[in-house]
Order: sequence, then structure tokens, then C-alpha cells
Amino acid sequence: MKRLFLFLFSAILFSACGTKSTGNESGSSEEAISVENLVEVTFSVEGMTCDGCENAIMKSVESLEGIAEVNSSHEEGWTKVSYDKSVADVQEIEQKIADAGYTVTGLRE
Repeated sequence: MKRLFLFLFSAILFSACGTKSTGNESGSSEEAISVENLVEVTFSVEGMTCDGCENAIMKSVESLEGIAEVNSSHEEGWTKVSYDKSVADVQEIEQKIADAGYTVTGLRE
């Protein structure tokens, strides 16, 4: 019984640890992105404490049209977004981060 419990616990832990999003899973808006209009911006974000926080922000931002890639670091407190500036804008991205429950404190250079 202990072996079964250990096996199930390990399987759940392993599957949960491998769920970090790379920003390329949406696919639908990726086709509409213009390379000429692609820009990258890095936001300073407060409130992230774990990989789950990173994933929540990435999922929220990826739901916008024109997003090419999203990465976050809870250790360093940033979210980097590559997007088509003719489709999305900084204010929309900031709002999606706020909708996920986090605070944008500024932009990084």
C-alpha cells in the first residue's frame, strides 16, 4: 500500500512540475503576428512567489491576440512579452497581468 501511495504521489508531482508554459502553445494568434511589428517589453511584476504564479501570468497574457511569446520569473520579478504592436499594446498586457492577480510596477529596459 505504501508503494502504491508513493508511486501515485511521485506521478502527480512529476506531472505538475512539467507544466511550465513556453508561450508557444496557443498557436492560433501566432499566424496573425507580423514580424515587422514584433516588439519585446519586460514588465516588473510584484506578487509572484512560484512557478504557478508564472504560469498564471503567462496563460492570461497569451489569451490576447498578437502575443508571440511570454516568459516570467518569480525569482527576479519580471514578465517578458514579445507581441505584434499593431494588434496588442502595453496597456492591454498590463491589464491581463493585473487580471491574473499581480501588480505591474513598471517597465524594465
